[in-house]
Amino acid sequence: MSDEARPFPKSSQLARGERRYRRRVASPKQWQAIIAAKQGPCRMCFVVGGNGHVHERIEFHHIVPRDLGGDDVVDNIIGLCAYCHGEVTRRRADALDCLARRLTEAERAYAIGKLGEGALERLYGVGR
Repeated sequence: MSDEARPFPKSSQLARGERRYRRRVASPKQWQAIIAAKQGPCRMCFVVGGNGHVHERIEFHHIVPRDLGGDDVVDNIIGLCAYCHGEVTRRRADALDCLARRLTEAERAYAIGKLGEGALERLYGVGR
């Protein structure tokens, strides 16, 4: 049988193309678990009154950003008040340093596991 007459193997016919999402995206139920685990005072300013800084709600920040492959998992989410979240998003050096110092060991391990050694230096400009 010549090469041209052979059918494509079943495995290549059923093979998927490249996956669209390379990160884990949380379902609504998983987000509820993340929110329950991370709800509380702002991790940066620790102001308990009103459950955060001046604002009454906590926003959830991805330690490893989504565009760098950060997953929607507990170890990649940190609860911040709106003010502190804005400071981190604007990449203010003092806010990034504060955030890096307040990460738990599991959160640090997640970032290093996802981006390799030097992840915190690349993400937050610090070497802690």
